[in-house]
Amino acid sequence: MIRKSRGKSVSTLAVAFIVVSGGLSFAEPRRNQTVTVDHGNLSGAPVMAIVSVKDQRISLYDANGSTLTARVSSGSTGYETPPGTYTILQKNKEHYSNLYDDAAMPFMQRITWSGVALHEGVLPGYPASHGCVRMPNSFASQIFPLTKIGMRVIIARDNVAPVDIVHRL
Repeated sequence: MIRKSRGKSVSTLAVAFIVVSGGLSFAEPRRNQTVTVDHGNLSGAPVMAIVSVKDQRISLYDANGSTLTARVSSGSTGYETPPGTYTILQKNKEHYSNLYDDAAMPFMQRITWSGVALHEGVLPGYPASHGCVRMPNSFASQIFPLTKIGMRVIIARDNVAPVDIVHRL
């Protein structure tokens, strides 16, 4: 009886593992491989980006209210990403840090001259950068050609979103 129960448990666990893992393929994508991820859809050019430090999320908005969103990793304790309203000052597809051991910062979009930028990076699920906003590769590469120098970037502690303003005539 113990043997039957154990066999059933193992087969149940195996089925559950296959279902949870999405099949039997365990290969992870290579770092330079592009992974298609649906982050939303913009109907026009983005006009602003809002980073919620609390939610570790970035949202890009177009003039029609459509959004693209992704998870991020902002600055860790002692290196907090400063809240405020910024502008994209500089863009560089292949950039390296001059502050932190020549670290790669692909798809870099500088928002302060003191070193804070949006760029591709590791996302451990919590704030872990030296103040920058790290984004997943698929998102950083998707938005890089869409954003323009001068676009507004809002860094907020909490989650915020734009709202329509109704004008009375």
